[in-house]
Amino acid sequence: MGGGRQPMQVPSGGQYGERQALEQMQQGAPMAASPGGDVGAPQGAGDLMSQVVGFGEPSQMQDTPVTAGAALGDGPGMEALDLPNQPDEDMMRLIGWIPAFEHMANQPGSSKAARNLVRTLKGMS
Repeated sequence: MGGGRQPMQVPSGGQYGERQALEQMQQGAPMAASPGGDVGAPQGAGDLMSQVVGFGEPSQMQDTPVTAGAALGDGPGMEALDLPNQPDEDMMRLIGWIPAFEHMANQPGSSKAARNLVRTLKGMS
């Protein structure tokens, strides 16, 4: 096949004549200009990319375990990240909604997760 346009895929089925109308509409539509896969990194990304350490390179922080900042493993835990305890703050905001959540959890077919949410919120209040 030459370097021409590839035929577009159109769905089959539908009302009589719809496929032909869709094909004609697609053929008349201009193709969007796409930069394709050869687009470079955004401006300013070069500085950041120069700091990336490859997987095969030796560590630049040899005294720090890879689990530092994680909830499990060697090194400091999540507290080292100095982040606010957002889940607890969000859960505290939900305490006022306990009656609505109880109603939801008491419905037939309610999930275990819904009932556990109510239990958790009641334990926090």
